[in-house]
Amino acid sequence: MNKATSPEVMKLNNKKAILEFIYSEKNIYRAQIADRTRLSNQTVTNLVKELKEEGFIKEVTMETKGKGRNPIALSIALDELCAIGVEISVRGVTVGCFNASGQVIRRDEHPPTDVILPIVKEMLEMALKAADAKTILGIAISVEGVINESKGLVVKSSVGLEGVNLKEELRYLGIKTYIRNDVNLLAETSDRQEENYMMIRFDRGIGAALFLNGAILRSDHNMAGEFGHAIVYSNPSPRPCKCGKTGCLTTEASMSAIETHFNMSVLDVAEAYHAEDPEIFPKVEQLSRYIAEPLANLITIMDLEKVLVTGTLVDLLGEKFLQSIHRAVHERLSVWNSFQGIEVLEAYDFAERSAKFVVEKYFLRWRNGGAISKK
Repeated sequence: MNKATSPEVMKLNNKKAILEFIYSEKNIYRAQIADRTRLSNQTVTNLVKELKEEGFIKEVTMETKGKGRNPIALSIALDELCAIGVEISVRGVTVGCFNASGQVIRRDEHPPTDVILPIVKEMLEMALKAADAKTILGIAISVEGVINESKGLVVKSSVGLEGVNLKEELRYLGIKTYIRNDVNLLAETSDRQEENYMMIRFDRGIGAALFLNGAILRSDHNMAGEFGHAIVYSNPSPRPCKCGKTGCLTTEASMSAIETHFNMSVLDVAEAYHAEDPEIFPKVEQLSRYIAEPLANLITIMDLEKVLVTGTLVDLLGEKFLQSIHRAVHERLSVWNSFQGIEVLEAYDFAERSAKFVVEKYFLRWRNGGAISKK
């Protein structure tokens, strides 16, 4: 394949810039695009013509109260574009085809299985067929576990895909594919882009993402955000962890650990906690202090403003549990910290958020760190 020449790269960059303005502004005029991009009117006219022919944008007649012809604005052709969003978790596989405005075209779910990769491929192929004549912007797959996101490799996961390079396995589809850690994807599609925050998901395991200065914190070894493997040093009876250490937070505060140690379902634990059962209530309160210990250290070190929490455990234990964590965190913070509190993440659907990730990755250049990619 020949490398793009400089004029081709410049043209691609200009088209991406135009798409970004149209996507961000919803309805925008050609003259406004020329003014903001500092491109000539003729260049904008030519590139807009190409983008219309490619099916990315459409003309919109704007209603005015004045006399004369109504002005013509430009908008993204959201109904003619689509993205595929996938969730792979211990609860099974969900694959959805969504148009660029987030409306469902097709959605399928499959229960947990030992042959997960063939199921994912089959469901993806059905979703692609559902796209019909629409332009497919890409595929994004959310996976629980440690993910090498640049390579698309599942490094460690409880879903049965360890060592599988999903990007390579799906290359035959011929569509740009992103593989993301589940919590990283939630943070990247959050509307809180101006805040420095940590997002934590308390479920069968514990996962987290750090969002700092407008970007997810990533590391060369894909271990950034492994909050579940922070050590709780105040625990007088630390338990061994699968990672090889002893005393990891996940051995105490994950749903799996709670069910093992309490010898009852998390639902029963939650009911007893809300009823302030004399045996269960203090044990759950102790869990909130175990969570607060490493959390307060991270808030201090990273100068975090907010902590967003989500997951089944959060849903079951509710506001009382979060308030307990909040109090325990504040007991450990200095008087000059900038921390504003703990909030529950709004309701979300991983397949839908994965599709949203694709759309924003395509149209918003800042999602790509300012880089424009043809891949």
